Amino acid sequence: MKRTIEITASYTGTISTGQWENLKPFFALKETLEYDPDTQELPDEKIIERQAELQKINEDAFKRQDAIAYQEKIANTYKNIRFYDVGDKKYPSVTSIINMDKDFHIPPDELNQFSSRGTLIHKQVEIFLTTGEWKVPKDIEECSFEYLSVVNGNLGLDFEDVDFRAFYESYPFKVIECEKTVVNNDHQYAGRVDIIGIIEEENKAKWDKVEGVKYGVPTIFDVKTATTIDKIHGFTQGAAYARAEGIEQICLIPLTKENKCGFAKALTTTNIERYFNLFLNKRKLFRDRYGI
Repeated sequence: MKRTIEITASYTGTISTGQWENLKPFFALKETLEYDPDTQELPDEKIIERQAELQKINEDAFKRQDAIAYQEKIANTYKNIRFYDVGDKKYPSVTSIINMDKDFHIPPDELNQFSSRGTLIHKQVEIFLTTGEWKVPKDIEECSFEYLSVVNGNLGLDFEDVDFRAFYESYPFKVIECEKTVVNNDHQYAGRVDIIGIIEEENKAKWDKVEGVKYGVPTIFDVKTATTIDKIHGFTQGAAYARAEGIEQICLIPLTKENKCGFAKALTTTNIERYFNLFLNKRKLFRDRYGI
């Protein structure tokens, strides 16, 4: 005649580092074993071993909850840090990591105007590459808040002083995907890539003045709208995206009003390792500062 035995294990504790004071999650598992005492042995050692395994599962669940609670606290405390939800975890964004030690010395309302202008230009590019239509900023309904932030701002920022379409005509490429969210679980970060595409061999004549171009391979294209382009900063950001996707080339698209044509020469690199190491240094500093 068969018999059953129940093995139970539970774990609880106090999490004091989350946004809720003294959070006390409780985890419990129960397992029923069935055996025939006439033909099977169920020694105490086996029961103890299985109970320890169940206990380990509960402890790991508690640790995950502890990490989640802390991530949520950081996300609520530091509004300037952007997070991506990855399963039950929150990963900091690539831009939050690499910009953590920048001191802009710019008032929040002016910083918002620059950010809104950049968001709108990126959206124009995305719509153009996916539909072929070039929309003026005031007609992009989903960015109406950003449009008003710019046109009503005190900086007099403009959208017409840069020209992506002219850049694209000078440096054509094949588009694979726009605005893709990428995740690196090994180093726990995430981000959104402007464009993944390919520089085709047939367009070599137009790209021949750009150093080190690799043709026919997936490439990260990153649209930059600042007046002055920081190449190292841009390639460091691009390398984080590239490593997450296993891509071996980065291209910066400098849309700048400093040139009358509204853009500057494309910048490319295949030295992903160098710039990814720079990013990992930033990632370590970010973890040291915020604990995530």
